[in-house]
Amino acid sequence: MSNIFKKIFSLTRDNDSKRDFQTCCTPMEVFDEQKVKAIVKHWLLSIDEYETIPDDIVALNFNLWEAVEEDGGSCYTLELTGAKQYDAEDDDWACEEDFDPRLRNCDALQLSSAIPWEDILKGLVEVLKELKVELGEINLFQVEHITVGFTEGNLEVIK
Repeated sequence: MSNIFKKIFSLTRDNDSKRDFQTCCTPMEVFDEQKVKAIVKHWLLSIDEYETIPDDIVALNFNLWEAVEEDGGSCYTLELTGAKQYDAEDDDWACEEDFDPRLRNCDALQLSSAIPWEDILKGLVEVLKELKVELGEINLFQVEHITVGFTEGNLEVIK
């Protein structure tokens, strides 16, 4: 098995099971908060380990978006960007991508588009709020403003 597949498997593996490639790359059919939290936590720790957030970044946005496959299938996934400005009254600030981490996309997180988008947003708000408490010391959570939301929707404030 190549190193890239080993790394992918390590992102989603827990102590009780070993996932094969198909399982790893198949979107979750239900929002499993603990699995999502483990995947997002590993991703955030990886970003924090390898990235330095510029001092002028005042806001981070976790952007939810729907990835469409060539076969027409789709799933929701998550990406992270940062901005030098924040406006609580105008969510367009999140369109400014002044910080674009190398690990921008949380590739291991794939949520079936059959899950209602409202459930995905609500679940990710909860996961990110919990991780903000658990991982409060990492550089990402030192940024003044943190939000999450879908590309075409309103942003939910995490911090």
